[in-house]
Amino acid sequence: MIKGDHLNNQTTCPRYPCTAMPTDAHAQRLLGLYPQRQEGLWMQRLRVPAGTLSADQWRLLADIGRQFSTSEPLHLTTRHDIELHGLTAEMIPQVQKRLADGGLTCIGACGDTIRNVTVCPCSGMGQQLPDVAPLAAQLADLLLQQPGSYSLPRKFKVSISSCDDGCAQPWINDLGLVALEQNGGVRFRAIVAGSLGAKPATGVAFPQSLAAGEVPALTLAALRVFAAHGDRERRSLARLRHVRQRLGDEAFMDLLVEQFELVRQERQWEDIRIERPTATFSARRNVGFVNGDVTPQAAEGIARLVDNSALRVRITNFHQLAVFGIDEATVDAALGDAGLVASRGPTIVACPGTRWCSRGLASTQSMANRLAEVLSEQEGDTLIALSGCPNGCAQSSVADIGLVGLAQGPADNRREVWNVLTGGGRGRDGRLAQTVGERLSPEETVAEVLRRVKSL
Repeated sequence: MIKGDHLNNQTTCPRYPCTAMPTDAHAQRLLGLYPQRQEGLWMQRLRVPAGTLSADQWRLLADIGRQFSTSEPLHLTTRHDIELHGLTAEMIPQVQKRLADGGLTCIGACGDTIRNVTVCPCSGMGQQLPDVAPLAAQLADLLLQQPGSYSLPRKFKVSISSCDDGCAQPWINDLGLVALEQNGGVRFRAIVAGSLGAKPATGVAFPQSLAAGEVPALTLAALRVFAAHGDRERRSLARLRHVRQRLGDEAFMDLLVEQFELVRQERQWEDIRIERPTATFSARRNVGFVNGDVTPQAAEGIARLVDNSALRVRITNFHQLAVFGIDEATVDAALGDAGLVASRGPTIVACPGTRWCSRGLASTQSMANRLAEVLSEQEGDTLIALSGCPNGCAQSSVADIGLVGLAQGPADNRREVWNVLTGGGRGRDGRLAQTVGERLSPEETVAEVLRRVKSL
């Protein structure tokens, strides 16, 4: 039996906004702070619930970028979050104060806690696409209120998809929820204990579908299993899916089902109504940002889009904005007025690599720029993901084409090489990409990617 007190309660959330740069690494992570590759500089990440910001918040980020990150753009992540780079320790309290005053939070953007609960961008955009963003907010509040939620064995990720396409990537989250139409109502399918990293593994299906009111109980049950059984000594084996792999799928699922039943009996869980939209935004354009880079000028253009009541704008998992409208002409005209261009051709996602990350082995920025140029005339929606080390933060192991950067040769003569993978399911299903090329030079890698894109 697992009880709630297995959630270690010794660590609470540090003060936000901070009045001085925290010296403790654990507190730094919980406030969304990571040291950059460049000594003395920091990255500040902020959570963007449901991938949605107000126009004023986009303008605030543009202003903060101009004032503090003078040589660096805003950076989109693969979890709807936004990062500021090139900050000194002295800047951090000022930046956090301005973010907090603008209604933005950095709490739990990094660290061993509940990360941003993501939703698919099309949530609530049409009659057949229920709005799951309120449920995402409810789950985040529930989990972060639990004792010890800021001192988990490692991070805990939840996503919610509004249809069976699984655009919120349920198979690579600790808990992925997928809305299903059943008998005129909405139920949820759950995928549990998936994650990526250097040795990725997609999740497994929970054995029963859930009413919306049962979703919080399963979410809390999964968190309790993780807190009680997650490895607190070996970080490389500390995710929920490592618990599943250690116990075996059947024993793990038995444990989760048992805990789910116990949590359901703890109290009277409120019924949850999943709303359906009253307006339909059937036209969609994606706006891509190579390397996830958003300049202050582009952020102000996005603010103008958000100001337009005929549009809806969300950050996606793939360094893009999804811009929805009632018709394509309306969306295209608004993009033009905002100085933004709809994407065409392959989608390129790249982690920071050696540009900022201390673990980076290869320049993802250079490779992404080369691929964007070479593939500029290619059609199709191929997803290409570039990770600058085997940790695979760009989700290379589930991409249509994934690249993983490595360093080869002696320390005084290192050169970057790339592994190429193909055939992933984008996290929408259980498929992992398979290696088709190893330790290729940058030139060979570009040629291989071009060949693969043309063959898809």
